[in-house]
Amino acid sequence: MNQRFLFSLTSHLRRTFFSSSTVRCITSRPRMSQPAWAQPTGSTHQPQLKVYNSLTKSKVPFVPLVPETISWYSCGPTVYDDAHLGHARNYVTTDIIRRILRDYFGFKVRFVMNITDVDDKIILRGRQRHLYEEYKTKHRYIDDQVRQNVRQAWLYYIQKNLKRINPKTLLTPETLDDVVDAAYGDVLAGAPLEQGTKPGDREAKIKMHINTVRSTAKALLQDPKLLTPHEFYARVADPMCLVLDEQLGNTIRGDDYAVFTKLTKEYEARFFQDMHDLNVLDPDDLVRVTEHGKEIAEFVKKIADNKLAYRTTDGSVYFDINAFEAAGFPYARLEPWNRNDKELQADGEGALSQKDGSVKRSDADFALWKASKPGEPSWDSEWGPGRPGWHIECSAMASGKLGQQMDIHSGGIDLAFPHHDNELAQSEAFWADGSHRQWVNYFLHMGHLSIAGSKMSKSLKNFTTIREALHVRKEWTARSLRIVFLLGNWKDGIEITDDMVVEGRGWEDRVDNFFLNVIESINSTEAAHNEKGALDQVLEEAQEKVHTAFLDSFNTPLAMSAISSLINTYNSTKKIDLTHADHVNTARFVTRFVNILGLNGDAAANSTQVGWRGIDIPEAAKEYVYPLARVRDELRTAAIAKSITPEIVQEIVSTTSSGVEEAASSGRPRPSYARTLSEFNRSALHVASVAEQNELNKKILALCDRVRDVDLWQLDIYLEDRENAPALVRPVTEGLRVARREREDKFRQKEEAKKKREQEALDKLNKGRVSPRDMFKPPHSNDYSEWDGDGVPTVGSDGSALTASKVKRLKKEWENQRKAHEKYLAATSNGGPSTGPGTGLDTPSSVSTPVG
Repeated sequence: MNQRFLFSLTSHLRRTFFSSSTVRCITSRPRMSQPAWAQPTGSTHQPQLKVYNSLTKSKVPFVPLVPETISWYSCGPTVYDDAHLGHARNYVTTDIIRRILRDYFGFKVRFVMNITDVDDKIILRGRQRHLYEEYKTKHRYIDDQVRQNVRQAWLYYIQKNLKRINPKTLLTPETLDDVVDAAYGDVLAGAPLEQGTKPGDREAKIKMHINTVRSTAKALLQDPKLLTPHEFYARVADPMCLVLDEQLGNTIRGDDYAVFTKLTKEYEARFFQDMHDLNVLDPDDLVRVTEHGKEIAEFVKKIADNKLAYRTTDGSVYFDINAFEAAGFPYARLEPWNRNDKELQADGEGALSQKDGSVKRSDADFALWKASKPGEPSWDSEWGPGRPGWHIECSAMASGKLGQQMDIHSGGIDLAFPHHDNELAQSEAFWADGSHRQWVNYFLHMGHLSIAGSKMSKSLKNFTTIREALHVRKEWTARSLRIVFLLGNWKDGIEITDDMVVEGRGWEDRVDNFFLNVIESINSTEAAHNEKGALDQVLEEAQEKVHTAFLDSFNTPLAMSAISSLINTYNSTKKIDLTHADHVNTARFVTRFVNILGLNGDAAANSTQVGWRGIDIPEAAKEYVYPLARVRDELRTAAIAKSITPEIVQEIVSTTSSGVEEAASSGRPRPSYARTLSEFNRSALHVASVAEQNELNKKILALCDRVRDVDLWQLDIYLEDRENAPALVRPVTEGLRVARREREDKFRQKEEAKKKREQEALDKLNKGRVSPRDMFKPPHSNDYSEWDGDGVPTVGSDGSALTASKVKRLKKEWENQRKAHEKYLAATSNGGPSTGPGTGLDTPSSVSTPVG
């Protein structure tokens, strides 16, 4: 990049950020002597707070325009499909920073977010969906005509999207795989489309198209009787939607908004449900493009009146970048290195935009108002029927809500150019009054989520939706996903790996166990007047580390590490050395930390309730599970001490759970917890009545293990046995499930290794079944014609005498077989495998222990 331009840009930004009014704001605030944990709610004197700003590419002091108040605009979703985990990365991370500013630093935050409910993607998707639904209504059954239509659409889709496949190639659903492998085998194997480059979005898109045509081919090859119309149409949707839209898209009227709003209203509702499931706070103000058409048109008009935009012959209005820069404004401040990237510019303009670049004065100019073509929604304007450009919507609506300047503008890093750079330009062109005020002071860009080096994207179809991850696959919870994001820096891209998942799960388990133990310790110790804690210094250091981390551009990985270290110190300190104050103060600090970061549902940051959700069993279970745990504890303790008797079992069962097992007076079926308690008691009494005294302790322990590992586990409750303490009653968490799966995997691997050893031993034993006298004779060998008295060959099958060296090698083999045969005979004569016909000697399942 030009060094002079960079110097000029940096100087301009420094002047903006460090004007005299800004410096006065910084210097007039007293320096904090204590971390925010000790500050009253609402205290916002944070002169040390620094934030990484995409405008300066550095961490800069954070000073809001209005003291104690933050104005914040966040780019919201384009609602034409379900939100995926890439969106979760953006919105959850934004929510984390918003909560830290509000609940930790005490700022009053006004958070505005937009909903893009009209743009090229929505128009295209809404139109396609409408036309496809009409087609399916007219063709309810999959007849020959439908299959022919699908086949033609399939061929057209391949021709349009898979350019390496020669159009003259004889292509059928049957030959597709061979043709694709020949054309794109290298890409499918991980190679780039062009030598010397790295695989990325282009290769991911090719793979997406290949998956699409393969899905359609399979539907065409499938027996029609084995696919319902719904299944068939779902598999062939993309090629059919493409063709139907190209054929009939221009028949949609511009004022038939229902074609598009039916789609956007559905996905907007689904988006906010996803956000609630992820515990993301609602925006304070929500603005939609379709509700601000008039304001957007007026916004465009003022930019044109300021001579910074121009109308084209087709009735569109474009931003004039050359005029903007001539007026003294810098363009593309966020990513100046991308200002001539034609691919990014085209993506910013949209798939339906004017393809004839001759209407624009400069290739980089972008649309503020687009003349609507047939099949596109339109609103009246002084330039004729049209619709807003993508970038202008945010400028107009954010300015309408927050005015000429705002503190924070946020979004995913992929929006930096051209979207946010164009927003900056057109907004400052709108507000141009000679002062060259900066529209946004702090741009916060969240790193995106990657899969195999390619960002997660709707257009690439390489995503897992939020609802699928949370509710179908159940791979994540709102908490576990948020923890993984907290373990990475908010501005950096992340790729979810196995190591990252393990790290996140470990952090959650650590806090889970801490809360379970600390709550029990709080309840079992008594407070003393003016009590000092052994961990006071450790706790103060942890608070300072978290405070420092948050001041350092919301460094959540460092803060999470500080909490882990504090818990580790707490766990490693002898309980006898910990006071009631240690338990309470540490618990309250960790609780407030997880509340601030949104890890505890809707719990308030200053809640006095210790712990987080998910560490307690259901209320309905307590009246049965706690008595069961007490019965089991007493039985288990007695059995371990080998002092159990039928009388002791009877006494423990009758006194520990007395009255709990009575049937409900309502006559309703008893809950599973009650049935589990009853079954355990009955089983204990039964074992005591029938078992031999020398077996009773063992059988009671087995019963205790079963109720822990099977009966209660199936009810999502676990009894954690502890030495010299009652079992800890806790819910089954994902960490416990994973630990069990790992134990089961290890056991399975151990069993498989055992079976392998048994098989190898059996194979070795079977080799000795043949006597050495017979090993070189038919039917075992046809290579020889004469043998000595021991059965060692002397003459080959061709009648020639064997050489001395050959005979020597054969005698060595004979000797090895003799030893193997002796072992075989010893094994079979000592009760090992029999050698008769039909014994299954060669079958591994017939041997239960290693042999030989």
